[in-house]
Amino acid sequence: MVDDEESIRLALREYLMDQGYRVTTFSDAPTALQQLSQLFDSIVNNKSFVVPDAIVSDIRMPGSMDGLEFLKVIRANDKLVGIPFILLTAKGMTSDRIAGYKAGADAYLPKPFHPEELISILDNLIQRRETLNAENIAVDDLREEMNQIKKLVLERSGVYKNQAGNTMQKGASDNTAMYWSDVFLTTDEREVLQLLSKGMTNKDIAKEMKLSQRRIEQFLTSMFRKTNAINRTELLRWAIATRNVKI
Repeated sequence: MVDDEESIRLALREYLMDQGYRVTTFSDAPTALQQLSQLFDSIVNNKSFVVPDAIVSDIRMPGSMDGLEFLKVIRANDKLVGIPFILLTAKGMTSDRIAGYKAGADAYLPKPFHPEELISILDNLIQRRETLNAENIAVDDLREEMNQIKKLVLERSGVYKNQAGNTMQKGASDNTAMYWSDVFLTTDEREVLQLLSKGMTNKDIAKEMKLSQRRIEQFLTSMFRKTNAINRTELLRWAIATRNVKI
């Protein structure tokens, strides 16, 4: 946790530790980055280390680096990009929240807030990250699950395949495009979805797109937030229903 107000750091540290969390606090972002750098340097020396499950940082801090700049550094680093990041903002500062989400924040909390709310967000983000990293799902099982989802969605939405093999909606001509969604996805996010629908793991997708696995995790986290999905299955169900993947 990073916050320049000592009273907040001490109070949250005590509360989180009472809830079973291991907490390390810092008064500024540069010191926190230095500690993270030392953690990853220990990999080279084969020493034990603990990568944080999440980072909580105030957005407005004095000095050369505020919380937003701290977040940008985290998201630009292939080794750190997948760590869930929660920003603490002043109440009513909509501009801070928008800037934070654009920089890759997973969640934000306006001050003052109740510690239980922070606990709820932390638990949700950590569970989501564990889901993202789950590599113990058999590819065949995932593919079978996706086939069942596709069939169910098609049946409920009145969608069928025409003679050319294209997905259509009943009552629509073959020249009618039936794609719709209020959620904006980037080109890379759409490609990740398409590969995910084929039953690929994060590692497989990263190899296919020639990106780091951490980067793929970031895309998935972003799509989870945009669609309110809590796991891969819900995300793909949404993607199929909104025609964001080809059936």
